[in-house]
Amino acid sequence: MSILSNYDVFYYVSTTSFGKILVASTEKGICLANFVDDDTQRQLSWLKKHFPESNIINDKEKNIEVFTQLEEYFEGSRKSFDLKIHLIGTPFQEQVWNVLKEIPYNKLLTYKDVSTLLGDPKKCRAVGGAVGKNPIVIIVPCHRVVGSNGKMTGFSSLGGIDLKKKLLKLEKSI
Repeated sequence: MSILSNYDVFYYVSTTSFGKILVASTEKGICLANFVDDDTQRQLSWLKKHFPESNIINDKEKNIEVFTQLEEYFEGSRKSFDLKIHLIGTPFQEQVWNVLKEIPYNKLLTYKDVSTLLGDPKKCRAVGGAVGKNPIVIIVPCHRVVGSNGKMTGFSSLGGIDLKKKLLKLEKSI
């Protein structure tokens, strides 16, 4: 994956009713949204991997709409997001994330369902790997993917399985 030197990326960290979230976006759309604690280095490292440091700019205003829509989701008044998305990953990861974007509110899919939608039901593990690397949690709803037996499985965001359960309870999926 090459560095996206043609883009400035604007990030901001804000505290929401579900916790502290770092959001980053380019002119093409949101490219990162993830929960953070007081140490934002993991997400900033992700940005530095994809953008020159000189193009990474702390800017609240560029991300205000994202935080507004996230808070509406957390309050239960928003069921889908109206945001431009700038996916940054391998072609396979982007295929998986595009499937995730289509999972409706209050609906669950299994990893096998996702791999079947991609045309190969045997790629469950690869799908799981891509889901785990999703940089845009909630908006690209990786929390809506569960194991074939319905069990809660990996959720790589800060808060892990407990956060996944909390999000699914909000949506009344569990």
